[in-house]
Amino acid sequence: MRFSKNRIMFFVAMLFIQNFILCLNAQNDSCVNVISSKSCFSQDSISLHDIFLHKVESPTSFPKINDFGYVQSERQMADLEFFRKRVSSDYPRWIAPVGFITYGILSQENHLMKELDKSTNYEVTEHFSHPMTYDNYLQFLPAASVYGLNFLDIKGQNDLKDVTLIMLTSHLIMAGTVNILKNTTNVLRPDGSSSNSFPSGHTATSFVGAHILFREYISFSPYIAFSGYLVSSATGILRVLNKRHWVSDVFMGAGIGILSVEISYFLLPLINNILYPNVNGVKKQLAIVPNLDRNQYGLGLSYVF
Repeated sequence: MRFSKNRIMFFVAMLFIQNFILCLNAQNDSCVNVISSKSCFSQDSISLHDIFLHKVESPTSFPKINDFGYVQSERQMADLEFFRKRVSSDYPRWIAPVGFITYGILSQENHLMKELDKSTNYEVTEHFSHPMTYDNYLQFLPAASVYGLNFLDIKGQNDLKDVTLIMLTSHLIMAGTVNILKNTTNVLRPDGSSSNSFPSGHTATSFVGAHILFREYISFSPYIAFSGYLVSSATGILRVLNKRHWVSDVFMGAGIGILSVEISYFLLPLINNILYPNVNGVKKQLAIVPNLDRNQYGLGLSYVF
């Protein structure tokens, strides 16, 4: 008992580290926005490309790219282009979800990770006796925020149609992955109610909305973009405090949620080509409607040609 507070603080610290990793990955997007934004170069929106092609005269206040000087030579331009390709790469975005999923998988076999799950559950039993059901509603808040911002005419990276496609695809991938794992791993919940604890569906659902919120609004406002992660972390913490999930379930759910969104953004051009092809001026449409229930799965198709 004398280590109870330390163990709970350790669990909370792990979730904050999770958000810190996500913040580091966000540097990828924010750097691209700073470099590619025309407004950061001059008030007349003169592009750096036009300046170096001598189409326009260089502005009096030439932009400083780094602490070592100004971009003035072809070598420096090549270095800048190399940097832009590095920070615009999609690979860093996969680090956080792969890391969380790896932790969740290893925790099913690693003795120390299992002990962390059990000791955290023991301390929760000792100090939190009243269940808090806010997690049942918080899981949908990040996704609802995306549509709320669009309703307020605060647009993100994609239009409402593409955001909806991403949202549906992400939830479909996430729900399929979570349900398959729940039905195959048969991990007993901390409260002993059922054997479908791994991974946390509430956490996965929440992180789907949170990561879409991040991807859509990181260039508009970091405060909006990261707010979803705070809500999702709170959802995961409540799932543990309510003895519905182990710590490893939460990390696995977070990884699945984020990874599902990344896959959906990667597939978006392909999905648009399938759903909205335009051949010879005739617009063809394909509608896919998934039907997920506790006891059955279905898929409805509608094709207009």
